[in-house]
Amino acid sequence: MAETLNILLTCIGRRVALLEAFRRAMAYLGLKGRLYGADRSALAPGFHVADEGLLVPSVDGPDYVEALLGLCREREIGLVVPLIDWELPALASARERFAEAGVRLVISSPGVVDICRDKQRTYEFLKAHGFDTAEVIPYEKALAGPFPLFIKPRYGSSAKDVHYLPDRESLVFYCRGRDEHVIQEFIRGAEHTVDVYAGLDGAARVAVPRLRLEVRGGEVAKARTVRNLEIMRQSLRLVKALGECRGVITLQCFLTEGGAVKFIEMNPRFGGGVPLAIQAGADFPLWLLEEHIGRKPDIHPADWQDGLLMLRYDAAVFRRADELPGEGKG
Repeated sequence: MAETLNILLTCIGRRVALLEAFRRAMAYLGLKGRLYGADRSALAPGFHVADEGLLVPSVDGPDYVEALLGLCREREIGLVVPLIDWELPALASARERFAEAGVRLVISSPGVVDICRDKQRTYEFLKAHGFDTAEVIPYEKALAGPFPLFIKPRYGSSAKDVHYLPDRESLVFYCRGRDEHVIQEFIRGAEHTVDVYAGLDGAARVAVPRLRLEVRGGEVAKARTVRNLEIMRQSLRLVKALGECRGVITLQCFLTEGGAVKFIEMNPRFGGGVPLAIQAGADFPLWLLEEHIGRKPDIHPADWQDGLLMLRYDAAVFRRADELPGEGKG
């Protein structure tokens, strides 16, 4: 008899390719059940590609966690996969509450989430554990150069408010009125994202680097898988050093002309470009579902396709406006 599992992907937004990967994994395993996509807006494309879209409050509101818990109880959801940075702190702190309700929340520990979310703490963690990274420079010291530099929010996501600083004037301009920012050295090199599978037990097993060829709106538009053994080795070591990681951890690094690997970001969630790693053979959704239902995934760390390109394009979902809940009726 087929097992039943209802799954919820939160903040589904445009993550249609990831949703479809979970759908394929469910079909492959013969799982019955529904695949839900939650979002605060009924205008999110993934809201309509899911078996059912669920409206929820904003992730920074006081009712977000309670709303998700309520939906999990009503829809008998057994697995929840969070997808954006802003919801992670509240959900990580509520992991036990979900467990008490019979729901597995695929999320790293509050400590890991905090280290990854706070870019100053990210820098301090990387330095303390012997990883090469972009130097963080105090404002007064940065004024003296050398330039160029980079500035980004201490708590930020998706390259929002990240700026290239070619000179002293730009540094002064972007720091005016800002308290929570991080000024970093400018790194020359090839930027890579690395998808690391830590599963449900936190053991880092697979690292898939992908070279970022083109970025649009903070998310990768064109990329290529790259079997760089040094990036893979260091990425697995980094996730192991973080400790209580769960699911997929997304790392960003530069490979310099001299061959140094410099990490700059850590995000304890599925990255926006993860469909490339999945298509290359690192089937993270399948492995997660297998672990969840008590099966041992057949994982071979190097069994993914090197040199696979992802070239993204726009697609559309069409619905009648008067059939949508919330603001979609406007």
